[in-house]
Amino acid sequence: MLEYAAGLLEWIPIWPLPSGHIAGISGMYLAREGLEPKAAASALLTSSLLTILLRGWLNYVDPTIGGLIVAGLSFIGLLAVIFLRWGLLAVEEGREPDAMDGFVSGFAQGVSSIGFGGSGLSLALLTSSGVSIRRAIAISSIASLPPVIAQLTTESPSPLWALYLLEGFLIVILLGKLNMRPSSFGFLTSLALLGNVYQIRFIGEHLRHYQAVAEQISSFVKKYGAIGLFTAMVLQAVISPIPADAILVAAGALGMSPIEVGIYGGMGIAVGSIINYFIARAVGKRILEYYIREDLLRKVYLWFDRWGGWLVFITRLIPFLPLDVTSYVAGAVGMNFFVFVLANVLAIVPRATFFGLVGARLAEGDWTLLVISVVMLLAGAYFFSKQVIKGGEASE
Repeated sequence: MLEYAAGLLEWIPIWPLPSGHIAGISGMYLAREGLEPKAAASALLTSSLLTILLRGWLNYVDPTIGGLIVAGLSFIGLLAVIFLRWGLLAVEEGREPDAMDGFVSGFAQGVSSIGFGGSGLSLALLTSSGVSIRRAIAISSIASLPPVIAQLTTESPSPLWALYLLEGFLIVILLGKLNMRPSSFGFLTSLALLGNVYQIRFIGEHLRHYQAVAEQISSFVKKYGAIGLFTAMVLQAVISPIPADAILVAAGALGMSPIEVGIYGGMGIAVGSIINYFIARAVGKRILEYYIREDLLRKVYLWFDRWGGWLVFITRLIPFLPLDVTSYVAGAVGMNFFVFVLANVLAIVPRATFFGLVGARLAEGDWTLLVISVVMLLAGAYFFSKQVIKGGEASE
C-alpha cells in the first residue's frame, strides 16, 4: 500500500522509490506539442553525466544527502519565486524552457539517482523561475530518463511499475490542464518539499553510518599523520558529508599538535575550497547571470568586489559555520580569486588550529574551551540579530 501511494506522490517525492522516476516518464505525453531542442539536449546530457558519475562510477547511494539536497534546492526554489514576483529576475512568467533550464532540471534529476528527489524537485525549480507548467513537465520527464535506466539495470521490474506509470500519466494530464501561475505552483511544490519529514527519518537512521565514516577518517589520520589529515580535509570539502570541524577535533584528540592541525588541516581545507570555488565559478556564475536581472547583479558584483574578502575571512574565522557554502557563493559571484585564496588561508589556519586545540583538551577530559566557544558563538549571533532588527526598524 505504501509503494502504491508513492506513485501518487511522484510530483511531491515524499517517498524515495523508483516510482518517482517511472511516473515522470509519463510527462513525455506533453512533449508531443514540441519542445525547445536545446533545453531537451541540455537536460538529457546533464542528467546522464550525473547519473553515470554517481550510480555508474562511484556507485554512491545515500538518501540522507539526497534529502538534504532536496531541501536546499527547494529553498532556492522559494527564493526564485520571491525574486520573480519582485521583478528581480531577468526571466519572465510563463516562458518556455531553454538550455539553462534544461541544465537545472537535469541536475535535479541526476542527483536523485543517489536515492532521493526526482521529477517533483525538477518541476518545482523550473516553475519557480517562471517556466510554464506544461513545458516544465515535459523537460522534467526528459531529464528523468537516465535515472530510470540506471534503476532498471540495478533493480528487478515490479508489476506495480505499470500502476506507477498509469498514475504518473494521470497526474501529468491533470497538471497540464492546471490553470495556475507557474510561480504559484513552484511556490507550493517547493514549500511541500521543504516540509518533507521523511528525510528527517533517514538522517536519524544514518547517524551511525556517518559516525562510522568519521571513525574511518580518524583512523586514516592516525595512520598517515599530517599527510592523512591534509588528504582527509580535501576529500571532505569536495565529497564527504562529515563536517570539517569534526575531523580537526579528532586530529587534535589523536595527538597531533594544534599547530600541525592548523597548518596541514587548514591547507587541506584551502585546497578543497579552491576546488569548490572553481566548480561554482564554472556553473553557478552562469546561472546567476542568466536568472538575476543585470542591473541588480552588477550591484552584487560591486558589493562583493568591495567587501567579499572580509566576508570570506569572517565566515571562515567563526567556528562551526559551514565552510563549503562560502566557497560556492564566492565562486558563483565571480569573486577575485587571489582575494578569495588570501582571505581563506588567513582565516582557516587559525580556525583549524583552534579546533586542534579543542580536540587536545577534549582528549584530556577538559570541555571548557568547547563550551566557552559555543556560548560565545550563540551570544554573538543573538546580538548580531538584534542589531539587524534594530537597523531595519530605524530604516523604516
